[in-house]
Amino acid sequence: MFDVSVFKDLLLYVPLSIIGLWRWSFWLVKRFAATTYHPNVRPWPKNQPRPTVSIVTPVYNEDPIVFEQALQSWRKNGVEEVIAVIDKSNTNHIVNFTRTYVNAEPSKTKFRLIVTPKPGKRAALCDGIDKASGDLIALVDSDTIWDDNVLEKTIPYFKNPRIGGATVSQRISNPDTAANILFDILLWTRYKEEVPFLLGVGMALNTLSGRTAIYRREAILNIDYDNLHQLRHEFFMGTRGISGDDKRLTHLILQQGWHTAFVLGATVYTPGLDSLRVFFKQRLRWTRNSWRADLRAVGKGWVWMHPALAIFMIDRFFQPLFMLIGPVVLVLAVVHQEWLFAGILIAWWLVSRFIRIFGYFRSHPKRLVYLPVYIVYGYVNALFKIYALATLLEHSWATRWHKNRAKRKSFIKKSATVLGGYVAIVICTVLLTQLALSFRQQSGANVDIQPPVDVAAFEREAQKLRGLQASPIIIEDGIDPTEVKTYIVQQGDTMQALSTSLGMSVGDLKRLNSIADSDNINIGQAIVYHKGPL
Repeated sequence: MFDVSVFKDLLLYVPLSIIGLWRWSFWLVKRFAATTYHPNVRPWPKNQPRPTVSIVTPVYNEDPIVFEQALQSWRKNGVEEVIAVIDKSNTNHIVNFTRTYVNAEPSKTKFRLIVTPKPGKRAALCDGIDKASGDLIALVDSDTIWDDNVLEKTIPYFKNPRIGGATVSQRISNPDTAANILFDILLWTRYKEEVPFLLGVGMALNTLSGRTAIYRREAILNIDYDNLHQLRHEFFMGTRGISGDDKRLTHLILQQGWHTAFVLGATVYTPGLDSLRVFFKQRLRWTRNSWRADLRAVGKGWVWMHPALAIFMIDRFFQPLFMLIGPVVLVLAVVHQEWLFAGILIAWWLVSRFIRIFGYFRSHPKRLVYLPVYIVYGYVNALFKIYALATLLEHSWATRWHKNRAKRKSFIKKSATVLGGYVAIVICTVLLTQLALSFRQQSGANVDIQPPVDVAAFEREAQKLRGLQASPIIIEDGIDPTEVKTYIVQQGDTMQALSTSLGMSVGDLKRLNSIADSDNINIGQAIVYHKGPL
């Protein structure tokens, strides 16, 4: 016979299934829309001069070997100009770049050096952009190595006069640790799903990544807008923005009416972060940047001109809460020893996440062992998003903003920031726990199953009741139905007189006949009374 408790376990959290159905439906829509991104772009005609390209790269404490590889890859692509904005503290980079490139024999690529005392990447970008001479200005991180065909594939997209900026697919050059493989999976997902989805149904993506973002000169050096000032001096609720420059510049050109593009068939590579600790700190900074930029975009209203991007942003606002329902429900299932449901939930996570990134594991089958890491990261990232939202005013950039250059915060302010983030996580966890408990209550999961009664116990209880129907127990002070009588009120009767004649107190008569006012009885009214005890 089918066990009812098993059926209850399977249908325990129907609302959770509904949420999962919605998330899967949205993912399927994104995947389908991503397949529709097929821009009609043909190679640049050989008989026409192509746009010139300037690269602006801020340099701060970069690995010399990686920087050299990046420079050679850019020159091999045929860029006309490379402007390296090197921090004044990096004397070795300044000397080597000057000797090897600036003072070297003339070549097709012109190398220029700007030594800056200004802290932060934004100032370096603005100084480099201001000096760039190319028709297209590529903002490139100093550790980003290009494939040989990046410019060949990218330049034709700018035939469309409405394209203000373009980006290319990105991957990790050294996926040999858990942190770097996880990073590589996230980049694969972004450029296989998120970016082509947004451009498949619209003309705007959320961020032209700072590793390689190629802009039309008129888009960022527009006489009608002071974009460099807006980039250099971004404030959010009174605090200056340090990181998040790529998203800021992307949103500025979108707000001004430009379209964006994703270049198919071109890839750039960047070293990953070997430490999970550093990786998570980076994700926290990026998450804060996303919250600030997206909240500003929704608040200013320009994003509604791009419905797909607006829906994408709104979905990301609520995603952390929906993501965390799963782990909360799993913990409750374990606490209540609902092992079948817990096992099904874990199995579903493994299968569903595998389906979503199947293409990645098909190309890299040996990395399948990192699937659990990817699953755990998804839920940890949801916590980061809540923590980041509660600490939006915290700005930091570990790789390009040395702690000695940043304004020092007091211990109290630092503690208040951390505490605020933790409190937000606790509040969300409590609310989600209450929601999960309500799921259980509505599904009847909290109703205890009564233990079965054995035959002997049933016989003992039945023996106690035998003979009661034939000889029922009569309550000593009960009312004999044969003693209940009715009296019809006559003219001149009062409750006090009836009490005396009928042998019952006025209070008992009022209760028995539901009489509220003893002075208000009517001729012909039936008064019920009895002779037995009440």
